[in-house]
Amino acid sequence: MRPFVLIIAACAASVALTGIAHGATPAPAAGEALRLSAARPIPTDVAGQPGPVRIDGCFSDGRGSDGLTLVHHALRIVNSGSQAITAVRVRFAFYDAFGDVNATRTNIAEARIEPGATADRINLAELSDAGPPVRITCSIDAVRFADGTIARTGPPIR
Repeated sequence: MRPFVLIIAACAASVALTGIAHGATPAPAAGEALRLSAARPIPTDVAGQPGPVRIDGCFSDGRGSDGLTLVHHALRIVNSGSQAITAVRVRFAFYDAFGDVNATRTNIAEARIEPGATADRINLAELSDAGPPVRITCSIDAVRFADGTIARTGPPIR
């Protein structure tokens, strides 16, 4: 089974459980599928990033269902440094129609990226309960190198 299919299944389960906990319509019955709208591209910018590891491209789209949006991201990450990478934590800022950040999310991509290499098939997904974002900005928040060291590049976690 492809990793993205597993992500969608996990998100669908999370959506169903959240809805039940809040008194919403129960989850689809066994054998029924969660019906999502057609994918809609979401303008996505890459934030300026210092250092040898950077996002070279981030493309996002959203699919909605009952006030929730599953946002899919396809990233291309470049390692121009001298150490192999085993994981990258990516920070996403979701902007609303007023230009304000209404949500931030982080997601970890477990991917080995050798020095000088580019990983162009990194797929991540997020849930947005504030409706579809109008615009997204993505940046690298932290990197784990093959030797186990971690470099944090994003704002401090509070």
